[in-house]
Amino acid sequence: MKDSLLRSGEFAQMAGVTKKALQVYMDKGILVPDYVDMENGYRYYARERSAQVEEIVKMREVGLSLDDIKDIVDRKDSLRYLDILHKRLEQVEASIAQLEQDRSILRARIENQAMFLNPPALRHCFVEYQPRRAYVRFPINPYRAAADSGTAWYEALDAVREAFREKNVPLKYFQNVGAIFDMDELDGSNVVYSHAAIWPDDASPFDGVEHLEAGYYACMYDQRYMSDGLAISKAVSALMEFVDTSDYTICGSYFEECVAETTMFDFNRMLYVVKEQVPIALDPQLD
Repeated sequence: MKDSLLRSGEFAQMAGVTKKALQVYMDKGILVPDYVDMENGYRYYARERSAQVEEIVKMREVGLSLDDIKDIVDRKDSLRYLDILHKRLEQVEASIAQLEQDRSILRARIENQAMFLNPPALRHCFVEYQPRRAYVRFPINPYRAAADSGTAWYEALDAVREAFREKNVPLKYFQNVGAIFDMDELDGSNVVYSHAAIWPDDASPFDGVEHLEAGYYACMYDQRYMSDGLAISKAVSALMEFVDTSDYTICGSYFEECVAETTMFDFNRMLYVVKEQVPIALDPQLD
């Protein structure tokens, strides 16, 4: 009988796998040799069994486990086979979704660092149209920006981190934390902060997602250390003066979106590039 069969080494070479792989398949009961020489232990396989090896390799390459493959081979049930394939497809699609989230975060990080290499014009006020965007706000202990030496903002960041932990949100989403305040929290140029905010590209891990509505925004880029309350007041004052002298009407909350930060390099005094922005109506409201 064995004269028409191939020894394991020859069969493995023909089937395009290693002898070790054949051994694993045999030990698992997935691909049993057609003949085993009891005197020397040599294993022999029929040439046509290479098609079965090919199917095993295909299933392994798309991520099916050896246990799944053994289940398919043992049961010889097409419905069971289909069920296993569907479950593997669900795993692959979940992995793709995770990779897409990671890609989005990596792109944001790249843009973050590119902002420092090629910074925008600072303290230059302009108007731009923005599409609808998701954001998440986090309550913090209220404080006046001008009076902060950095301690209050560190506490604000801690409050955001704690919210992440409570909701089991992955820490990779914790980046470029900015702030939001309503007009009644603005006393002259002195800001009272009561909420931190982030603008995630993927908002699915978060509760309480809100949206910046599409429309025109008065904007200005600023670069400052997080502990520089005076710089914050000057930036807010500059943008508000631009809105006022241009006869625009504010129609929403004021946002400070952090678009770049030096957290990886400077842990004591983080330097930010911040996009100041407030939604406006281009025509003044008539009494």
